[in-house]
Amino acid sequence: MYRQTNMKDLLVQLDDLPDEILMYIFKKLYNDQVLYSLMDVNQRLNRIVHDTNFIRHLCLLEYCPIHDSTSPLPDSITDRFCSKILPEIGHQIKTLFLSRTSIERVLRATNYPNLNNLGLCDAHPEAAKSLLLDENSLIHRFKNHISSLFISFDKGDNFCPIGLICSSIFEEILILFTNLQCLIFNPSATLYNAVTFLYSDSFGVCSTLLELHISVTKMEECLYILDEIFDQLRILHVTFHNIPSQSHHIEHKKKLLTNLRIFSLCCKQEIYDFNGLIAPLLRRMLNLEELDLNIKLMSYTEFIDIDILKNDIIIYMPRLQKFTFNIYSIIDHRHQAIFPLNEHMEKTFQYFSNNQITTRIDHFEKGRFSQCHVYSSSYKMKIYNNITNNFRGGIFTSVTEVSLRDEYPFEHEFFLRIAQSFPSMKQLTIKNRQAQNNKQLIKSNNDYQILSIIEYPNLTRLDLNNAHDDYVELFLFDTKMSVPNNLHLCVDYQSLKRVTYYFTRYITRNNYVKLAALYCDPNQENDEHFKKYFTNTRIYNTFDFIIL
Repeated sequence: MYRQTNMKDLLVQLDDLPDEILMYIFKKLYNDQVLYSLMDVNQRLNRIVHDTNFIRHLCLLEYCPIHDSTSPLPDSITDRFCSKILPEIGHQIKTLFLSRTSIERVLRATNYPNLNNLGLCDAHPEAAKSLLLDENSLIHRFKNHISSLFISFDKGDNFCPIGLICSSIFEEILILFTNLQCLIFNPSATLYNAVTFLYSDSFGVCSTLLELHISVTKMEECLYILDEIFDQLRILHVTFHNIPSQSHHIEHKKKLLTNLRIFSLCCKQEIYDFNGLIAPLLRRMLNLEELDLNIKLMSYTEFIDIDILKNDIIIYMPRLQKFTFNIYSIIDHRHQAIFPLNEHMEKTFQYFSNNQITTRIDHFEKGRFSQCHVYSSSYKMKIYNNITNNFRGGIFTSVTEVSLRDEYPFEHEFFLRIAQSFPSMKQLTIKNRQAQNNKQLIKSNNDYQILSIIEYPNLTRLDLNNAHDDYVELFLFDTKMSVPNNLHLCVDYQSLKRVTYYFTRYITRNNYVKLAALYCDPNQENDEHFKKYFTNTRIYNTFDFIIL
């Protein structure tokens, strides 16, 4: 789309279309593509692309859907924006999303009198900190104008904690941008780059911020945000990775959070004491109008049902209008012998104000535990974990990471259902040690040809390290399983050796040649058969396979 020569070949056809159709077509493209390709091509197109729809909000980044990441535009494209396009439209721009390498050059290109929304994407933490501290940086020119700020950091070294640096950057942002009302701070943070506060007096109280999206290392830091820093906060989306154990309750302060209207809470770690840790926090939000909970609970006695939600949360929020949740509960069989049925759980939610409730209960006899997954309305999370054969299907377009786990085998129909239910799936983990039952039956009955082809077009990471050989064979050699090129596979070395007949199994149209990277036991690096079999595949340790 950035090549004007292609567009010039289509000018005759484009000129035959009315303005309304052209606007509809151009809105399907990114604004930077429209401006770069069509500005100054001819008078009519120039008038159309100067519409505020294409100018007010501009993202000067390239998006890679495979890796779900952004990267800077090529220098030649950035040069044209800075020299020709931005000086012409700069006075109309309200939003800019930039890379760390282009922010100074773009801000220097022209004046932006109406710029109040700024995004800094994939910044290196140290570089971002230097940029904020440097008084000569052009970003200081907008310190009193920016009301909305988005900042994300590059992944860097996933094993190097940078929480303290992120905390320092967070503090500098609050000091520098004096009229900041909305801050989205590294929304895809992991445990290694989530914010870690030092609980010092340096922060002070921020009375301008009304909306905050943040990921913190510990639950205590969520309380620190609510109790110490922001007294006017209206909207808070917070994720925390570590939660205190049952024996270390947090003493919730008596301060009521009367200004908070929208609260979203996501816990990455299991919660052992819902009543002692989560419920007391929520009860302080008297004027809350919207609540979203994404939590995983470990229990000894009961699953979370509607009665618990009503008695422990809802009755304390008289103004609550919207309540969405994604709650995953686990009960240990050592502490209980009788468990609720799925029908009973569904019945408890049938009178809920939001009538689109999905419940699923699974019992693991060998593992001696039961799990209950209940969520409201449409599923919006990116992760859907611990799916069993009881999964009913559906369409989950937002989910990119899926894990499958059961004590009964997964058959062809199940994998087809997973493929249809999760069209955007990029990461798949299979935990199942049971051999497939229908594998040999299908072959003996010659039913193989009529089976539907299972396609995972977006899959980039596959974890079979805890899967039976049948599933390794399915994904590597079964012609009814289709995976894209550049697949990253984590697998047990011994299982891989068995499935490949000690690395001598060569079948046409197989999937193993599509592997971009293989993660397995590093002790086998000197195996010549192994190296020859995966000649064009990069080999890593199993430990390196980390799903973020």
